Amino acid sequence: MLFYDKGFGFEGDNIISQHDNEIKSLIHSQLNENDIFVDTTWITLDHELLKLIDISKKESKRFVCYSGPDWNNVYGPPREKHTFADVWTELNECEVIHIGNNLGKYYFSFWVDFVHKHINKYQSYDTFNLQTPLKTFMCLNRKPHRPRIDIIREFLRHDLMQYGHVSLGGENVLVEQPILLPTDIQSSEGDKAVKGDVGITNDINSLGHIDNWNSHFLNVVTETTVYTDVFLTEKTLKPIIGKRPFIILGDKNIYKLLQDWGFDTFDDLFGKGYNEANYEQRIEWIVSNIQDLNKESNLEQLLLDLKPRLEHNYQQFFKVASSNRQKITNLFN
Repeated sequence: MLFYDKGFGFEGDNIISQHDNEIKSLIHSQLNENDIFVDTTWITLDHELLKLIDISKKESKRFVCYSGPDWNNVYGPPREKHTFADVWTELNECEVIHIGNNLGKYYFSFWVDFVHKHINKYQSYDTFNLQTPLKTFMCLNRKPHRPRIDIIREFLRHDLMQYGHVSLGGENVLVEQPILLPTDIQSSEGDKAVKGDVGITNDINSLGHIDNWNSHFLNVVTETTVYTDVFLTEKTLKPIIGKRPFIILGDKNIYKLLQDWGFDTFDDLFGKGYNEANYEQRIEWIVSNIQDLNKESNLEQLLLDLKPRLEHNYQQFFKVASSNRQKITNLFN
């Protein structure tokens, strides 16, 4: 076997790279001698990859392209400072299969497996020990990706910030300094796993501060991408583990995936605005739902009424995690 690997596993000893290396070890054990393993996270058409492509053309080797902690970058805009069009043009001349974040035969979720491994840290308190009155929503954002900036802009334009726990990291075209929560946690494990300081901790293995979580109704998830095939992270899984209704600004297939997995996506409450063609329309849908919820006289009772459905999602996560792990360990069967 041959390898091209410049992903998280080489980013040092941290909570993401440790799990990434575990997943890749499981994949490597299932490859055959004619396979070339490629971690697509930091893929560039460099000398090393060109050499592997040349070998593949001569020896009919198969490229197994893995996408785990980050999205499959064959879709959508390239990662900053990296261009991939030439990579995929070259690889299209070879036999290529995509495993991980690509819907189809070889799909699995790195982050479902990650959250399940660290589940005890997500379960550190009773999420129905409510601190009332409840805020209408929570929308936490670390990196200031463009869709996140745009949704915060709409919150500000519609005077919704007062109704939610809202954060946004970094300096950007919207704000000159990070929007911080009055009370927050600090995750040394999460911060060790990322580069750069945007002023907000990288909380990837907990639900965050109990005072915030237990005092909100709707979890507004702003996923990492809105343009790829499908990519969900711990952000989407937190309200499932933390027993909150959610609404997601994410990829076009993220709701389909959750529904196929058997999760309740609360379409009867929030509608199907996630089907809108562009993310700006989906932001309008989210804002409209928050405005409607602001008219509810008793969010606490509404949350308690939803408890059986929220408990279903919580229990369903463990079934999904079990099936997901089986897929990782039996990818080619």
